[in-house]
Amino acid sequence: MRHFVPHWLQRVGPQRRLGGATVLAVVLCAGLTASAPAATTTVGSPLTVPATLNTAEDLAYRGTDTEVPPSPAVPNGIVHTAHYGADTALWNVNVAGGSAAMPVAGQAVKVSLEGCAMPAPGGPAPLTQIHFQDLSPLQGGGARVNLSSQPFQIPVCGRGGASQQTVTTYEPVNLCVNQGDYVALNTEGGFVEGAYRAGVPYEVIGSVAGSSLASFIMGNGTGNGATLSALDSSPMEGFALTAQAEVMLQVTLGTGANARYVCPGGTKEAPPVLAPLSVHPQTDGINHERMVAVAIYCRLAACRGVATLTLSGRHASVGHTGFSLPGDRTSHVPIRVAPRVMTLIRAHHGVSTTLVAEMAGRRFTQTVWVKIF
Repeated sequence: MRHFVPHWLQRVGPQRRLGGATVLAVVLCAGLTASAPAATTTVGSPLTVPATLNTAEDLAYRGTDTEVPPSPAVPNGIVHTAHYGADTALWNVNVAGGSAAMPVAGQAVKVSLEGCAMPAPGGPAPLTQIHFQDLSPLQGGGARVNLSSQPFQIPVCGRGGASQQTVTTYEPVNLCVNQGDYVALNTEGGFVEGAYRAGVPYEVIGSVAGSSLASFIMGNGTGNGATLSALDSSPMEGFALTAQAEVMLQVTLGTGANARYVCPGGTKEAPPVLAPLSVHPQTDGINHERMVAVAIYCRLAACRGVATLTLSGRHASVGHTGFSLPGDRTSHVPIRVAPRVMTLIRAHHGVSTTLVAEMAGRRFTQTVWVKIF
């Protein structure tokens, strides 16, 4: 299984695709959300027990037996394969004394994973590339894959001191979550004939009373948009529910200012909110009918309000009018100047005025020089 990550999303590791779907943990927003208080919380496994169970031997698949010629390694001539060594999603459904599901929407800013990849004795090095995913639960069991992180590397057991108690913390890019979602570990299985028949044994599962984890195994079947249905189950692949076990995976959930603005409720790094009206300093001429046209830009679908001109520094009215402007363009709003102001304009070859455009309770102010052209 290959996964592709756009270059601007990559932090570590090579590229790959998840089930042919682009690994893109970005949510497109139609508009900016209101500001929310910053907060982080931890969700998932408390990481209090060692990861003594693994993904190759300890998931609830019946597996299959294969007859082979008897040998010292297989004296009874039967080789048991626990399941296919294919793409695997693994997530907690119940966490004893805690919650497996996200309590609110936000961003999985950090994911801490306990454990390591167990190498086969005398075999090739195990595949160490992993991803994290946001899953939405399905009615009746199973889940749907929403987003996948960029690739990361899990440590190899026995290398650099890594063990079943090693906790590695990763920082996914824009891994947005909704309330009630799960965060899953995703692996590519890592099948190698004779060494990793059921995939690489990722020692990332702890034995915990009261917890349970779900898994879904399917070649090219765990990518973005995939349905991990509880009805899709067989001895070697599909959905399985493993009781009294817990993925040693903990999420640091960010909300408000601790979640990027692309995630639900996030405000971090949000672009500035532009005003619905924009008025630049300008010099406008007055015609023989005492009309001056001031330029106002409307950013909305339409803008309605009142425009008022006053003499700068004097707060004396020059003129006012209502306006109704089309959206996404600059329009010229005509305002009739009071007769008494014309004397000042002629005497001083123009006057400085203050334009106040009011709309929906907001005021936008700018200087406008009015003169006779």
